[in-house]
Amino acid sequence: MGPCVSNEGSEGDAGRYQRLQPLERRWRAGISLLTPAAIALAPTVAALGVPLCAFRALTDVPCPLCGGTRICAALAQGDLSVALQLNPGLLPVLGLAAVHSLLLMAEALLGRHLVEPRGFLRAWQLAGVFLMGTWLLRILGLWPSA
Repeated sequence: MGPCVSNEGSEGDAGRYQRLQPLERRWRAGISLLTPAAIALAPTVAALGVPLCAFRALTDVPCPLCGGTRICAALAQGDLSVALQLNPGLLPVLGLAAVHSLLLMAEALLGRHLVEPRGFLRAWQLAGVFLMGTWLLRILGLWPSA
């Protein structure tokens, strides 16, 4: 149990329904705003045309996250087909980030844990494996890339 979590709650609710301290509530509220902010700002950043990937600039190979800004811009404009063409492996990561952001905001507002953290850990691991798998297929030319 971390320093920001109190011991309130019954034994059966050990990690799940514990109350959050004010610092942890503010942290969760702040973090939960990152995904919507990134999607909202993406069209502006994409329009600048500035190269954003140092990995690609150094190696001339796209990184697993390449196209992320353009994907967020496409999603902000409601164009899922373009987002799928740019980097399909990143879509589950962004979807999970959106769900996780909503959960963090709900926990911040309610002041208690709603989900066992291990469940999200497994989801992030699976999304990461899918992202890396599609990246490898794109590099090998076995998955079409934009």
